[in-house]
Formats: sequence, C-alpha cells, structure tokens
Amino acid sequence: MKKRLAVIWVKRDARLADNACFAEADKLGLEVLPFFCFEPSVLAATDTSDMHIHAQWQALKGLRQALRKIKADIVIAHGEIIGKLTKLHDQVPFSHLFAHEEIGNNITFQRDKAVAKWCLENGVEYREFPQSSVRRAGVNRDKLQQLWQSRIIDTKPLPIMKIRQGEDIRSMAAKTAFPKLPQFTFNRLWQPVSEADAHSTLSDFLNHRGCWYRGGISSPNTAFTAGSRLSVHLAWGTITTRQVWHAVRNRISNLEPDDSQSGRWKQSLNAFLSRLHWRDHFTQRLESEPDLEFRSLHPCYRDLRYENNEHLHSAWREGMTGYPMVDAVMRCLKATGFMNFRMRAMVVSFACHILHLDWRLIHPHLACVFRDYDPGIHLNQLQMQAGVVGMNVIRVYNPAKQLADWDSNCRFVKHWLPELKNHTAKQILNDEMPANYPARVVPFAERAKLMTNQLYAIRKSAEAREATKTVYLAHGSRKNEKLIRPKRPKRTPRPSSPTLFDSLEEDTNAE
Repeated sequence: MKKRLAVIWVKRDARLADNACFAEADKLGLEVLPFFCFEPSVLAATDTSDMHIHAQWQALKGLRQALRKIKADIVIAHGEIIGKLTKLHDQVPFSHLFAHEEIGNNITFQRDKAVAKWCLENGVEYREFPQSSVRRAGVNRDKLQQLWQSRIIDTKPLPIMKIRQGEDIRSMAAKTAFPKLPQFTFNRLWQPVSEADAHSTLSDFLNHRGCWYRGGISSPNTAFTAGSRLSVHLAWGTITTRQVWHAVRNRISNLEPDDSQSGRWKQSLNAFLSRLHWRDHFTQRLESEPDLEFRSLHPCYRDLRYENNEHLHSAWREGMTGYPMVDAVMRCLKATGFMNFRMRAMVVSFACHILHLDWRLIHPHLACVFRDYDPGIHLNQLQMQAGVVGMNVIRVYNPAKQLADWDSNCRFVKHWLPELKNHTAKQILNDEMPANYPARVVPFAERAKLMTNQLYAIRKSAEAREATKTVYLAHGSRKNEKLIRPKRPKRTPRPSSPTLFDSLEEDTNAE
C-alpha cells in the first residue's frame, strides 16, 4: 500500500521559502521527503562544469542544514533519475511526486518527460509547479504580461511551510550522504550559492550597493559591487523572481523623500525591476521553442556560414586573442564565473562577428564559465548577440571602444592580464603591447564587415522579412511595438562600418 508521502524532487530550487511543492504537500496533509539526484548524464553534459556542480552541492548543503533545524532531512542520490526513483519507490511506496518546472537544456527536458512517464506507469501522481511567470508548453505572447501580473505582482511569496516527516523517513534520509562525485576543484572566487546567501545578497543590494546599480553595471570595474549579484541565485533557484520583485518594490515604497539619495535609489531599483522582467520574457522563448539549443530562432539564419577555426576558438577561450578587453573578460570569467552583461555581450559578438565562430560552438564553454548559467537566458542571448534572431539590431561590439569607455585607466585589464602590468594605460589604449602578449589574431574591421555583409544580406531578403514577422508575432516583446510592424517590417539602416549598439532593456541577467 502506498504511503501518503510526497517526494519533493529538488532540482534548481534548493530553498524552503516560496516553495510551491512544500506548500501543496502541506495543503494535502502529506508527509514529505525531499529528494535530490546527481545524475551522471547531466554531470557529463557539455554545458556542465565544476562551477555548476559546486553551486548545486553548496545549495544542497544549505538546504540540508535548514531542514535539519526543523527536524527534517533530504535524500541525496547519485545515478540516473529513473533508476533512483524506482529504488526509492520500492523502499517507500510514495503516492505523489512534486517538482518545480525546470526550463533547461535538452537533456533535462527529455529527463522530465521520462519521469512523467514513469509516474504514470507506477501510479504516482506527478505534479509540476511554476516558479516564474513562464508557462509550460508556451503561451500567446500577448498574454505573458497577464501571467507576470498574476504570478509575480499579485501573488505574495509563500512562507516556509510546515514539513511533516516521520522518524522513519527522517532516519532514512539522514543516512544518505553527499555521493563521491567526479573530482572537481573548488575556487574561493566563486560566489556562494545557498538560500541564506541569496537573502543576504538581496539585503546587501537593497540597503547598500543598489544605489549605484544604474550606471554602475556597465563597467567591469564596478559591476561586481554595483550589480545585484542575484543572477546566480535566480539561476539555481535559491531565491525566486517573486521574492526579489516584492522585496525591491517594498524598498522603493519605503524610500525617504528627504533622503538626498532617494532619487538615485529609485532610478536604480526601477532599472533593476525592468531587467528582472526580461528574464521571464527570454526563458519563455526556450519553453516555447525547446530546440533553441540547436538552431536559431529565425529560420533564415540557420545556414549562416562560419569558419569555426579551432585555433581562433582556442585563443578566444583562453583569453589570448590580442584584444585586451576580450582577453581580460575571458580570463576573469574562467576564474570567477561572473561578468556584467555588457562584457558578456562583447565576447559573444567578438567570437561570432570577428572570429566567425558559430554561436553553437561557443555555447558550451560560456555555459561552463558562467556560474549563473541559465539555459533560457544563455541560449537566447547567444543568438541575439550573434545577430541570428532577425528582429533585433545587429550589434558589433568594438573591444577597443569598450576598453576606452569602461576601463580607460586599464585597471581591469591589467589585473587579469599580468603581461600588461608594467604598461601604462596610454600604451595599452594605443595598442603598444609587450612582446609576451599575443598579437591580434585577426583584424577587427575587415572581419566585422565580412560577417555583417552576410547578416544584412539575409535580413534584406523577402523571405527573411516574412519570416521575421512570424518570429516577432510568436516571440517578440510587446513593450516596443515600433520594433517591427506586422504589415511592413521596419528596416534597420546598415552601418557604414562596425558600430557599437547597446540596449539596456536586454540586460537580462538581473545583475
């Protein structure tokens, strides 16, 4: 006979607060058994790194400590999910399996479908709960704002629920230790990931650092402190969008009018809320189009010609391109797992437009060095910065201009490029490099022109214009109707030379 027991399948949601799975179990009066599984197929995926394994390990450690404080525990397993669920069900025949909806890569998408099938075959009630405004199986784009309103704005975050867990279940869970995983290295520069760290980071942002968010997140010198640093917690689910949104709105409503900094605070926090909204906008695209991992959103850009030169790919990965701003960003990412949106966009643009590398080729490396890797954000931004979405301005970021604009004293590049530590900022800005720093692997302007010629030739074709209307109607933002008009797409003037284009509204990492 099945025990009235709900197994809570923990994935990217290692938290107690605002947890719909625990809330439903409490509502139904079910005993609860949290369960996490380190899956070899996920651990071995090309977009999984030590940085990610450590993030989940750390988040789970925090969750276990929190559960034990309320006399509960979690089962931690290592193996493929179906086999582990079968073994658990044989040991304690549970009646329900609850999980949050995960919008991940193809591996986790297929895994989730297999779990749903297993539950049906074994008489287990399987329910998934949203933890954002993203709707399963897609939704009419015109109605997304309604979901944001109802799920995020109009619904208060759930409190920590009562967890019913008998002594037998607790004892069984407590006996499961963290499994011996493939050897991986911890790095003290990686941002801590746990529910407690998430709330500490949010508090610090709202009470101290957030005042300088607007204007401070563009430079790599200031983004580490001016940014919210919540992207890693949103990505791994140690805090929810709803929790963050309500905390920020509460902070705005409590600003003191006579405070000399209240105006700056309000501008910064409103700018942050806008970016928070964009997260779900882009994640919905991946939920609606699960094959975004493998092909561009716009059909006419799927046969774009790339060189995919492995020497150039290696130089880009290792930060050895001869372009200081690109190299410093790539080395910083490898060490810390964090970089601000503008610099992330620059290295993608450089890889695709200047080195002529396919966005699918660079996807795994960037995913692995982003501690806040979130497939819904990552895959969409790769395609946007590569210029293959079709309904956005094509951006070619000039690394020399980014260096002059955002690191004019060369403090950032000298920190991450020790080869340049004895050079002056003037020498670096004038491209007067020492012998031990690599020469530029390719010329910038010539290579940019070759790629933008391809992109604009496709964009101007009649076939692409028709397809762009379809793509926009399915996936375009409704915040700016002038971007593309259904009857007559607005044409973007072709720049005479590679030009820097920036858009604040597409800064989606909620930095």
